[in-house]
Amino acid sequence: MDTNYIISTDGAKIAYHITGQGFPLLLVHGSGHSKELWQNLGWIDSFQNHFTTISIDIRGNGESNKSYDPGFYSIDYILDDIKSVIKASGFHEFCYFGHSYGATIGLQALASQLPIRKAVLASSMFGDRFFKKIVPAWIKEYSSYQDKKKNGELENLKVSEEDLEWIERTDLNLWIAQFKAWTHWNGVSIDQIKSPLAIYSGRNDNKAVLMNLEHNKIELKNHGIEIKIFEELNHSELVTKKDICLPWVIENLLTSS
Repeated sequence: MDTNYIISTDGAKIAYHITGQGFPLLLVHGSGHSKELWQNLGWIDSFQNHFTTISIDIRGNGESNKSYDPGFYSIDYILDDIKSVIKASGFHEFCYFGHSYGATIGLQALASQLPIRKAVLASSMFGDRFFKKIVPAWIKEYSSYQDKKKNGELENLKVSEEDLEWIERTDLNLWIAQFKAWTHWNGVSIDQIKSPLAIYSGRNDNKAVLMNLEHNKIELKNHGIEIKIFEELNHSELVTKKDICLPWVIENLLTSS
């Protein structure tokens, strides 16, 4: 697919793909991925008979502009990116499907009352704990990795071979800049959600996500928010195991679209 670009409100260049026909569905990837994720895993092919799919590179990822300034990743800028891409695609209302970071952005978009007809989010948390407790720990951890990487001391890390290879090839400072931005984001409460929403996770997903969904189970039900926990699936498999998740995702996206 050809890559399209918009210039967002702060001058950042944001890349996206658009294909298919029907009501627009915005696809928003997780950290470290890009818009190509949805094509490579077959999601776009599965959606094309139901939706016009718009897959975006979140700023800092893929072909969109990047920065080491945490201010570049403010939620206001990211929501402006989404609004600009939707407008450039010729739409106003849209459905939303996001995984991980994309799901976190999805909650922010819902709380800001973007014109979302229905959202399906894979692995996200309500409240402030992610931004105020988990993310600061990540900043400390990744900063330690970066220091050891800079000083040639990666062999001292007690991580798996796969994680070590990832650390070696990854621009950790780019991730740290985004993490620092997240500490200034506000958590979303359930009563801020006004559009139809469905959330899914996996039994082997991040424990904090599962605990958050379990803790809020009754309130989520009272607000009409659908929840699904897929047995055996871990965090990444919520998108890589498309054939398992797709029927539930499609069903929930189509109920209000």
